[in-house]
Amino acid sequence: MELADKLTELLNQARRREPELKAWRFNIHDANGIEVGLKNNRIGGPYSAPSYKRSISGDIYLIWTDHRFTAAKLDSQVTDAFEEYFNLWKATAYYDIDGVDLYDPRQIPNVNLVDPKAQEIVGRNFEFPFEILNQGLQRLTEYGMDKVDGKIRCYQDHRILRNSNGLNVDYLQTPVEFYFEVNDSYGESFQEKRLPLETEVNRIIENTGTIARKLQNPAAARLAGPVRLILAPPVFESFFNHFLITNLFGSLVVNRQSSFSLEDFRNQRPVLREDLDLEVNTLIPLKSSSYPCTGEAVPGGSLTLIRAGRLQTPIVNLKYARKSGFDPTPAPAGGRGFFLTSRLAMKSWDELINDTEYGVIVYSVLGLHTQDSSSGQFSLTADQCLLVENGKIAGKVKAVINGDFIGSLQKDSSEFAVAPGEDNPGYSFTANASS
Repeated sequence: MELADKLTELLNQARRREPELKAWRFNIHDANGIEVGLKNNRIGGPYSAPSYKRSISGDIYLIWTDHRFTAAKLDSQVTDAFEEYFNLWKATAYYDIDGVDLYDPRQIPNVNLVDPKAQEIVGRNFEFPFEILNQGLQRLTEYGMDKVDGKIRCYQDHRILRNSNGLNVDYLQTPVEFYFEVNDSYGESFQEKRLPLETEVNRIIENTGTIARKLQNPAAARLAGPVRLILAPPVFESFFNHFLITNLFGSLVVNRQSSFSLEDFRNQRPVLREDLDLEVNTLIPLKSSSYPCTGEAVPGGSLTLIRAGRLQTPIVNLKYARKSGFDPTPAPAGGRGFFLTSRLAMKSWDELINDTEYGVIVYSVLGLHTQDSSSGQFSLTADQCLLVENGKIAGKVKAVINGDFIGSLQKDSSEFAVAPGEDNPGYSFTANASS
C-alpha cells in the first residue's frame, strides 16, 4: 500500500533527524465497498441510495524520550502534510510514567478473513445485495408488514500494521453486514466476514416476520412480581457485555472501577456457576470479531477468561498488562467474540419456551447503557416483549423489569438455550416485572 510505504519512509527519516523520537507504530485501514439501503419499502430511494465508498483511517503511536508518548488518529492526508502532522504530534505528546514500548511478538497467527464472493461484490458485481433486499422486502410484505427497512454493507478492508522495529502485518478482510427491521418495532441482522448462506438469509427474514407479527397482538395481562425473564440471545449478549465483560477489562480493574479486584483474579474468585466457561477467540475463520493481532501487535488467539465459574485473567492491553502483572490478551473488536458455554446440556430455544409456565420473552430494552455495570443490578423498560403462558405465546406486553443479572448467573434455576445462528445462548431466569 503506497500510503503505508510512504509513511514508513517519512517516519524513519524523522527518527534519524529527531533524537527525541525513540520508536513508532501505526495501523492503517483502507476500506472500500458498497452500501445499499431499504427505507419505507423502497430500495435505493432518496434516503437509502446505493453508494460505493472508500475510507482510509488508522492510528499512530509515537514513543519519545523522558516517558513521553503520542497517540493520534491517521487519515489519507498524513503523508502530504507530514511535517505539519509531525509537529502537532510532538507538541501534543503526553507524559506517562506507565507508558509502554513496542511489542514484538514471536509470531503472528494466520486466520482466513476473506470471502472471494464478497470480493466480487466489492469489485462492482452488485447483483447479490439487491437480491437480498428484494427478497426481504417481498417476503416481509407477505407477512403483512406495512413498513420494511434494511441495509446491506459489503466491504474489503486492507489492514497494515507496522513499527520501527521492522514488524509488518498486512492482511485483507471482507466484512459483510445486513439487517431487516419492520414497522419500526423488530428486526434481525447478520454480521460476519463472509456472505450469508441462503439458510441464514431465510432464517433472518422468517424470524423477523414471525416475531414481528406476534408483537402486533397485545396480550390481556398485567404483570406484577416475580416472573421468568427469557432474554433473546442478542439481548442476553448485551446484558452479558454490560454487566460482566465490562468488569473484566484491566483498565477498570486496576483503577478500582470494576466489581472485581486484581486479588479476585489472582485468587480465581468464583463469579459464575461452576458449569460455565467464558472464552475469547479471535481466530475463528471469517468471524466478524476475528483478526490476527491487536493494534498493539498482541497476537490473536483463544483464551479462557472464566473457567468453571472462576476468574482466570482480566482483559489487558500492554499498559495494563504491566500494571496488573497479567499477560496481554486479545480483545475482540466491536464487543463480539466472547463465547459463554456450559458443561451441562442446554435446551433448544423452542424447548425453553415450551417448558416455561409463565414468563416474558424480552427482545428489546431501553437504557441499558445507563445501568451501573459494576453492581449487576438492572431496572429497565422492556418495550418489545412476548408473554408466555403454559409454553404458548399469548401476545405482546410492555414491562418494567428489575433484578440482579450477575447474581442470577450463579443460580441453578437459571437456564440457557441454544438458538440457531447465534454465538451465545438465550437465557431464562427469575426477576421482577410490572406492566
